[in-house]
Amino acid sequence: MMWTMPNEPRRIARAVTLLVTATCAPLAAARDAGTPPARPDVLQRASLRIPDLIEDLRYAADDNFLHRAVYPKGSVCWLHRDTLDRLERAAKALRAKGYRLLVYDCYRPRSVQWEMWKILPRPGYVADPRKGSNHNRGTAVDLTLADENGRAVEMPTPFDTFSPAAHHGYAKASKAAIAHREILREAMEAAGFRKNRMEWWHYDVPGATRYPILDAPLLP
Repeated sequence: MMWTMPNEPRRIARAVTLLVTATCAPLAAARDAGTPPARPDVLQRASLRIPDLIEDLRYAADDNFLHRAVYPKGSVCWLHRDTLDRLERAAKALRAKGYRLLVYDCYRPRSVQWEMWKILPRPGYVADPRKGSNHNRGTAVDLTLADENGRAVEMPTPFDTFSPAAHHGYAKASKAAIAHREILREAMEAAGFRKNRMEWWHYDVPGATRYPILDAPLLP
């Protein structure tokens, strides 16, 4: 005996099918047309809040440990608004001491995380995109200090140097480098960030993993 759906449930099921189709079709069409996804409101452009911020996004050029650009040319620093609130406080404190902030990496789309993983699928160097990086959430920032003229100050290592010399506890760097590392750390921690003990340049928002992973465009 063939079972037949009663009229009312059948109408409801048809309405749900039409609603799903109407919602998903424009998204699929936009994806097929290559239209970038909309940027969520929680991501804010850092330079609009910190006018003297210096942006040197290393993954938009070949000058990085991957030896190739994975960000489009013209990419800018976006951060989750909770991250930017903290960074703005740190910038203000450092400005009073004669320093500016120079950012190397900010928000990173998950699609880019997959590209990096294809190039170098090694945890510890590149976060597994299936789990995501705090950069994919806009809750991590890589940065250094610059003087008032925008010149980066001496630090224990260059950016993305994966060696013990990049650790916060490393004591064999020059006095100037250690002093600069500590000035940055004190300002960032006072503003509510947590340091990455193995990378002097990397700071996270506490509880960063509770934020969603995003895949929004980097271009303005």
